[in-house]
Amino acid sequence: MQDTIGFCQETRPESCGFILFGATGHLSSGKIIPALFGLYKKKLTPKDFYFLFVARTAIELADFEERLTAAISGTESKPALPEIKGFLERVEYIRADYGNDDFYRRLARRLDELDAKFNIRKKRLFYLATPPSAFEPITEKLKTSGLLVDPGNRTGWSRVIIEKPYGSSLESAYSLDTGLKQAVSEGQIYRIDHFTGKETVQNVLALRAANSVFDETWNNGFIDHVQITVFEELGLEGRAGFFEHMGLARDMMSHIFQLAAITAMDLPASFRDMDFKSEKKRFFESITGLDKESVSRQVVRAQYEGYLKEPGVAAASTTETFLAFKFHVDNDRWRGVPFYVRAGKKMGAKKTKIDLIYKKPAHGIFKPMDIGYPNVFSFTIQPEETMAFTLIAKHPGPKLCFTPRKMELNYRVHQEELSAPTEYERLLIEAMAGDQTLFLSSFEMRFIWAFISPMLETWTWDSGSAPLLGYPGGSEGPAEARALIEKDGRKWLSPIL
Repeated sequence: MQDTIGFCQETRPESCGFILFGATGHLSSGKIIPALFGLYKKKLTPKDFYFLFVARTAIELADFEERLTAAISGTESKPALPEIKGFLERVEYIRADYGNDDFYRRLARRLDELDAKFNIRKKRLFYLATPPSAFEPITEKLKTSGLLVDPGNRTGWSRVIIEKPYGSSLESAYSLDTGLKQAVSEGQIYRIDHFTGKETVQNVLALRAANSVFDETWNNGFIDHVQITVFEELGLEGRAGFFEHMGLARDMMSHIFQLAAITAMDLPASFRDMDFKSEKKRFFESITGLDKESVSRQVVRAQYEGYLKEPGVAAASTTETFLAFKFHVDNDRWRGVPFYVRAGKKMGAKKTKIDLIYKKPAHGIFKPMDIGYPNVFSFTIQPEETMAFTLIAKHPGPKLCFTPRKMELNYRVHQEELSAPTEYERLLIEAMAGDQTLFLSSFEMRFIWAFISPMLETWTWDSGSAPLLGYPGGSEGPAEARALIEKDGRKWLSPIL
């Protein structure tokens, strides 16, 4: 086992019942259920626990167990039959009628029985893998049915996990948040964004905190600009109903700003909840917002060719599948450093990446030469997990020639690191432990919607100043996205490199 040094902090989940609403949906089968099984298989579950799956679908437990087996059998590490059997012994299913008081009475009785069976005292984590429109009605019924433990109660607790999108507009997001808080307090709400659970994302802060050689140059004295790329190789993947309503900007903006915050926030005094969120808040407050004029100058939107022929897409749809934009951070660390973002579907490759591009040499023999940007710090989030630093070195041989070289670290190099928790597994552990550090605050959710609203309003009411462009599938987006950065004398880095 690889040695660790100096500081090692472990989050331990607390014994609890896990109640999954929307258990037969795409998100549950694709992400949440495999994550729950992963925790069980890796022995990362609490000491005492059970999983109660809830959905509107009428299905017998045996048939549901077949679905569960199919979901967890599709994971990268093929499970053994005893592992599947042990997992299923902790699972129950109950059919839901989310608007019916009798359903919640039945749910309450069954939870009390499961608490007694597994020696758990009203400690319950409710995961709402449902459309956002169901968040408020479900939590209201949970409260009126006595299923939500008061935050001041020391013998038990109730926590609620919700998934993005947190609304579809600034107004609906405020309404959703206000409605939720009629039933649960901010300290009980866990707004999940799975990007925050990714190992490489967290390692950005760890690398800065432990290696002053990097953090001392992590500022406008050394950094020329920052690029954030979130590319998906595929298109809609059967999600036309969702995507037509949301579009790429609404769907991806939370991911984008979580990456930006982890990259550019000041280092917190600790990696725990309040310190961490306080620095994130300060960073978001420093971002210069957009208005109608800046949307037309700093934002490019586009739709891939063939999108209108996708099943379920409206014939005259103006839903964007690509977005590129520029923003600035008005604080002492980043003032004058532009952040460039591009995200899209049907791109040339799947890639999520953060690139910090250092300034060109200001002295010495390279000052008069155009050698590009010799120093780039790159964090690849997916599909692989790597960190790389490019630099200029002497080319081997008798002549004094120079050549670009790359120092690269594959994040998971030791066997035990290959079995580390996935992003969803990590976030479930944090929620079971009552640690909100990696979850979005109410402020963050509202900031994201305040930032994106001028885009949405401009596209709706003045689309002429921000036209919907096109781009071929498999490309890196429209020419206007290249012009966005090239007019500043810079270029996009290849997402493949």
